[in-house]
Amino acid sequence: MTETKVIRSGMPFVCAGAAVLLFALIFGMGSVPAYIVGAVLGAAGFMAGRLVFPDRTVEVEAAPKSGDAQVDALITEARAQLDRIAAANAGIADAGLTARIDDIEQTGRKILLRLEEQPGMLSQLLTFLRYYLPTTEKILAARAKLEGEVAAGSSGTIGQRIDEAAATVQEAFHKQLSALDEFRFINLESEMDALRQMMASDGLTEDGTAAEAPAGEEEDPFSGLFSQGGK
Repeated sequence: MTETKVIRSGMPFVCAGAAVLLFALIFGMGSVPAYIVGAVLGAAGFMAGRLVFPDRTVEVEAAPKSGDAQVDALITEARAQLDRIAAANAGIADAGLTARIDDIEQTGRKILLRLEEQPGMLSQLLTFLRYYLPTTEKILAARAKLEGEVAAGSSGTIGQRIDEAAATVQEAFHKQLSALDEFRFINLESEMDALRQMMASDGLTEDGTAAEAPAGEEEDPFSGLFSQGGK
């Protein structure tokens, strides 16, 4: 979710002050008429500054509002980590890798949105939030620092391993997002089954039966991704 934020420019005040200062230096400010003229010039300078340096309106992520303070704090921290991943991506020239990291970032934000919508999913995402995401940030930050060496032909092996890890991370992020969507689907089916059971008990359905809710848990999509010695 995003919200509109207005960034006020300070330049109109600088223009107003400059206009008054210039007038004072040339004509002085020793009389009431001079103060009036200075005020008029300051207002004119302010208006001119507003025209030349208008306020900017930008879209920013709204503060998380899951209803759970712990979840909101974790989402805020995770957003900052994704911001740093985006910053690291800006320092990488490889177009293919840049596109992959951008997808990782966007998928991560979708995961956080699911968590904000369904804070009960926190137990499923604790490892993702506390280990996988910060580890991904460290890997990609290291890749950005190596950009100059990789471009020069040195540190190629390390750079290649990080690139391969990024591909694995991308796949894992998508699996995690799919798992969360499936979890939401399973929850919905459970609620539908409860409703059907209530209707059946009241004789409002033809067969008087309700389907059994799907069972089973999704395999951790990050299992072994950052295990010691893994590639």
